[in-house]
Amino acid sequence: MKLWKWFIKCPMLFLLLMGWLGLTAFTWSEGRMPQKLNQGLIENPVFTALLEPKISDTILDDLDEIRFDQEESDEDLDKEPDQESDQKNTVIAASQTSKDSKQIQNDLQGSTNHKEATDDGKEIKKKPLTEGDIKTDKKTDKDEQNSKNEEIGVTKFKQYKKKKTDSRYYSDPGKTALTTEFSYQEVDKSYFDDAVFIGDSRTVGMQDYSGLDNAQFFAKTGMNVYDILEDKFIKDPKTGDDVSVAHMLKTNKYGKIYFMVGINELGTGNTGTFQKAYELVLRKFHKWQPDAVIYIQGIIPVSKVKASGDEIFNNININDKNVAIAQLADGKDIFYLDVSKKLTDKGGYLKADYTFDEVHMYAQYYELWTEFLTKHAVVR
Repeated sequence: MKLWKWFIKCPMLFLLLMGWLGLTAFTWSEGRMPQKLNQGLIENPVFTALLEPKISDTILDDLDEIRFDQEESDEDLDKEPDQESDQKNTVIAASQTSKDSKQIQNDLQGSTNHKEATDDGKEIKKKPLTEGDIKTDKKTDKDEQNSKNEEIGVTKFKQYKKKKTDSRYYSDPGKTALTTEFSYQEVDKSYFDDAVFIGDSRTVGMQDYSGLDNAQFFAKTGMNVYDILEDKFIKDPKTGDDVSVAHMLKTNKYGKIYFMVGINELGTGNTGTFQKAYELVLRKFHKWQPDAVIYIQGIIPVSKVKASGDEIFNNININDKNVAIAQLADGKDIFYLDVSKKLTDKGGYLKADYTFDEVHMYAQYYELWTEFLTKHAVVR
C-alpha cells in the first residue's frame, strides 16, 4: 500500500527505477548468453564444424560411430551397478568353489574308499577325486594375472587461477596438462626404426634437424587436423605415387606414431571442434595401427613477444588446446607428452633465443626435443 502511494506521488522516479532494473537484467543476460552459446558449440561441435572448419570426409564418417558409442556407454552406466554386483557374486562363488574343491580333494586323499548313502539306505563305494576331476580355467587365471600386471599410465593436470578471456576460439582452462605418468625407459636411436612422425611445420623441423634419419616423417608446412588424413602430400616409396597419411598407415606397419598438430588450428573453430577432430584422427590411427604406441605431442608454446601481441596465436589458446587433447590419452595405447618442457622459460613461453620467428626454433634446439623423446619411451 505504501509502495502504491509512493508511485502516485512520484511516478517518474518509479519509472526510472524500473527502467534501471530492466536494463541491469538485460545487461546481465547479454553477458551470460555468449558464454552459454559458446558452451553449446563446444558440447555440440558438429554445428561449429559446419560453421567454421571443413573437416575431411574420412573424419566425418566416424561422427555417427562416436555418437553411437557414447549412447551405448550411457546405457552401460545405467546398468553398471547390477553388473558389478553380478561380477562380485561370480568372483565370490568361483573363489568358494575353488576352496570347496581343494577341501574335498584333501579330505579324500586320506581314504581310498569313500562311502555315500543312496535313497534305499545302501552304501556305494566312490573313488576319490583326482586333479583331472577338478577342472580349473588356467587360461583365465593367467589372463587375469597379466591384466593385473599391466601398467596403465595416468595423465594429470596442474591447476592455476584462470584468466578471463573474450574469444570465440578458446577460453582459459585454469590448468595445464602434464606428461602422462608412466614407467618410461630411456632408449637409443634404434627405438625409432619403426616410428613415424606426423605433423605440421614444427615436425618438418624435426625431420630436418633431429638426426632421426631412421624414422619416417609425414610432415607438411600448414598441415592441420581437419585434412591431415586425406591430403596427398607423401611420395609412396613403393609406387612413387602421391598418397595420403591414411594410405600409408593402411598399407604399412609402424610400432610408434608421434603426432603433433595444432598451431595452424588456433584460429579455426573452437577448442571443442579441435578436440573432436583430433579424437577422430586418433581413432583412425589406432584402427589402422592397433599395435602401435601413439604419442600425442603437446603443441609447443610461442614466444612472449608473439603471445603478448596476438589475440589468436597466444599461449592461453595453445594451453586450452593442449588440455583438450591430453584428455584423450588413455595411458595404455595413447600417451600425452609435454615436449616443450626444455624449450620454454619459467613463464611457459618459447625461449626468445631459441626462435627466429617467435614460433619455430633454430636447428640446434631440435636436439632438446629429441632428447626428451628418448627419455620418455614406452617399451613393450
